[in-house]
Amino acid sequence: MRALYIHADSMEFEAKEKTKAAEDIPAELHNGKMEEVLVVFITVESDDEKKIPQVAAEASKDILSTKEKVGAERVLLYPYAHLSSDLARPKASVELLDLIRDMVAASGAEVIRAPFGWYKAFDVKCKGHPLSELSRDFKGKEEKSAPKGKDSYFVLTPEGKEIEIGDYSGGSDCMKFKIDKEALGKEAPAAGEPEYLRLCRKFGIQWESMSDAGHMCLAPHGAMMFDLISDYATQIVNSSGIDVYNVKGTNMFSLDEPAVKEHADLFGDRLYTVSTGKKSFVLRYAACHQQFAMIRNWNVSYKQMPFGAFEVADSYRLEQSGECMLCFRSRRLNMPDFHVLCRDVPEAQDYFALLDGKIYWEIENIGRDYDMLVNFSSRQAYEDNKDLIVKLCRQHKKDALIHLYPDGINYYWTVNIEYHLLDQMNRPREIGTVQIDIGNAKRFGITYADEKGEKQYPVILHCAVIGSIERFMYSHLDTAVGIEKTGVPGYLPTWITPEQVRLMPLTGDFVKAAQDMASKLRAAGIRVSIDDTDATVGKKVRRAKQDWCSYAAVIGEEEVKSGSLKAYVRSENKDAAVTVEGLIERIKQETAGYPVRPMYMPTDLSRRCEL
Repeated sequence: MRALYIHADSMEFEAKEKTKAAEDIPAELHNGKMEEVLVVFITVESDDEKKIPQVAAEASKDILSTKEKVGAERVLLYPYAHLSSDLARPKASVELLDLIRDMVAASGAEVIRAPFGWYKAFDVKCKGHPLSELSRDFKGKEEKSAPKGKDSYFVLTPEGKEIEIGDYSGGSDCMKFKIDKEALGKEAPAAGEPEYLRLCRKFGIQWESMSDAGHMCLAPHGAMMFDLISDYATQIVNSSGIDVYNVKGTNMFSLDEPAVKEHADLFGDRLYTVSTGKKSFVLRYAACHQQFAMIRNWNVSYKQMPFGAFEVADSYRLEQSGECMLCFRSRRLNMPDFHVLCRDVPEAQDYFALLDGKIYWEIENIGRDYDMLVNFSSRQAYEDNKDLIVKLCRQHKKDALIHLYPDGINYYWTVNIEYHLLDQMNRPREIGTVQIDIGNAKRFGITYADEKGEKQYPVILHCAVIGSIERFMYSHLDTAVGIEKTGVPGYLPTWITPEQVRLMPLTGDFVKAAQDMASKLRAAGIRVSIDDTDATVGKKVRRAKQDWCSYAAVIGEEEVKSGSLKAYVRSENKDAAVTVEGLIERIKQETAGYPVRPMYMPTDLSRRCEL
C-alpha cells in the first residue's frame, strides 16, 4: 500500500461521477470537508490483499504517529489510484480502507473516508512546513516469532557425513580454532599486539583521533593500497561473466521508509544512526539499501537475468569501540558489495557456486586458504541446500562447520557462507562472504516479468568476493607478517606495493641519469621514486628496504655506461642483473591483470615532507 500524507489547513471533496468500481454511498457522504487535517491519499496494491490486517495495522499506527508529530487534529482517508500501477481488486481495497479507518477511530481520533471508485473534485490547502508532505510504502510487517530451540553446530564432510562437534578430530588449525570460537564459545586468549599493526604504522594506516571511534585515516602509501584494492574489487566483479550494473549511491536512508526500517530491524544493534532534528536516518551497513532502491524502479524481464549490481560502498556499523581493529573491524568500512539477481533458487544456487569459486581463487592467489562457516536460517534451509554445500566441500576437499539457527525466526536469507583464514595470532578471521536472500526482493518491491508476463520476485545473492577493502588489505599485511616468520624480508605483491622501484643515484652527478630511467619506468605505468638526498649509499639502500620497495637499484657510472642495473629484488631477497627494459618487462609480468595507479607522493625524496 502506498500513501501520500498532506498536512493541510483544510481539505474539501465532492463525489462527481461513478466508475465501474464505485461503491454505493448515501447522499450525505458525497461531500466532505475537514480543517486542521492530515490528508492520507491511499493506493491499495495487489500484494496487500494477502495481508490486509497487517498492512492496516502498520498504516494506522504510522498515520496516528504522524498526526501527533505534525499536530493535526483529524484524519481524512482519500482513496487515490495514482500512486501505483499495481492495484488491488476494488473489494479488497475497500476492506483495507475501512479497516484503517476503524483502527484510527478506535484510538479516539476523528476520521472520515472519502468514497472509493468515484471521480471526485477536491481542494486541499497544504501548510507547507518541512513535514507537511510525506510519502509512505506499507508492506505489512512480518510477524516476529520466538525461536524454537537453540543454535546448533556440526561438521559436514565432502562425503556428506554429519559429525557432532564432540566427535570431530580432523580438519585444519583454522577449523579447530573456528570450532572453539563459534561452536564452543572459546575465544583465543589475548597474545599482545598483533604484528600486522607494525606494518599499518609503516604504511600510514591509523585511527583518526578527531573522529568517532573506529574511523580510519590513510596516509599516501595506505591510500594507494586502498585505492588499488578498490579498483581490483571492481575489476573482479566486472570480469565475472555476469552482466553488471555499476552504480553509486548515498550512505544515508530514512527510517520512515518501511522497507528500510524493516531491513534495519533485522540487522540488530549495530545500526549507526543520524538525526537531523526532523528525521532519523540509518547509515548503510552495505550497499543493499541503495541498490535495492534503484532496482525496484527498473523494468526487468527474465531475458535480462541473471544480472548484478555493484558498488564499493562506504558502510557503517556501530561496533563496540573496544573491539575495533585497524583494517579488520571498524565503524566505517568500504564494502565491494555485489548483488546478483536470479530468477529462482536453482539458478541462485548455480551462481552461488560460481561466486564461491572466485572467493577461493582470490585468497589462494595470495598464498592463503579458507575454511568455511556455513550458516543456515533453519533446519529446512539446511536440507534444501545441503547438496550445494556438499558439492563445495568436495570441490575444495574440505570439511565445513555448519551452524543452524533455531527454527521459528523469519529471516530474509537461507544460507550464508563466511570464509575464514587463520591469522598470525591463530584467530579465524572472516574475509569473503556469499549469501542467498529470498526476502528482500519482496520487502523492497523488486520484481521481474517472467515468460508469461507475470510479476515474480527474484532471488538475490549478496557477495563480497574479497571481503571489505580493509579486510583484504589486512589479509595482505597478515600474509607479509607470515613471510617474515620464515626468516626472509616480508613483502607485498608488486601490484599493491606503494613504491615499486627505488632508484638511488650514487652522487648528485647521477641524478639526471636516474631521472631519465624513471621517465621510462613511469611511462610504462610503474611507480618509481628517486632517492636524490645527500644520504650515503648505505643509508639509501637501508631506506629503500625499510620502505618495502619491490625493487631498488643504485645508479652510478657503471650502470650508466652498461645500461644494466643490479636491482635488489625484495620478494627474492637477492640482487638481479637487469636492464631498464628488462625491469619493465619483469614488473609487467608480475602485475599483469591488476590495476595500475601513479605515485601518491612526489617522485624525488628530497621534495617529500616527513610524514
